[in-house]
Amino acid sequence: MINVQSRLRERRLRIEQGGDEGFTLIELLVVLLIIGILLAIAIPTFLSVTKTANNTAAQADLQTALTGAKTYFEQANQTYAGVFNSTTYSNITAVDTGLNFVSATGSAGSSTAANDVSISAPTGSYVALASFSTGTKECWAILDITATLSPAIWGQSAVGTYYGLAKASSSTTCNAATTTLVTGLVTNGFPTG
Repeated sequence: MINVQSRLRERRLRIEQGGDEGFTLIELLVVLLIIGILLAIAIPTFLSVTKTANNTAAQADLQTALTGAKTYFEQANQTYAGVFNSTTYSNITAVDTGLNFVSATGSAGSSTAANDVSISAPTGSYVALASFSTGTKECWAILDITATLSPAIWGQSAVGTYYGLAKASSSTTCNAATTTLVTGLVTNGFPTG
């Protein structure tokens, strides 16, 4: 016991004289614990922001595609007919949207990544656009109807622009021709994800 006390006294003297600089094991463990807590807070926040950014990118792609589609509609004498002249090339591309349009009726007609927009316009009365968000595996969609439809598309037949979302699923693609794609379409912008 005396030996331990004398060693502690010597250590205290060395510390007071500045001869023993360094961290104790407890101090190191406390620092590691604090870093661990900060990481536990930061990582989920970062992942949430990344997923939100993916959704925002998909929505922005759709808004750009809608602008291109409406430009095509105006240039084509108020019709969406011929928006695709084949299964691989969209006439919207000529409007220079910077997006990759894929025909929903083609063999590779699904949006699978950023800047991919699946497009369906089997008649000149409407255009359906869909974009896949890789972070959340959600399918965002816009339906622009220019004349009353019969039968309805995605549950809509009235003239207007509708925005929708198909919630996360096991799917890794998004196809605009899928009529059961979106539920709860709204007219005032994209629904909350």
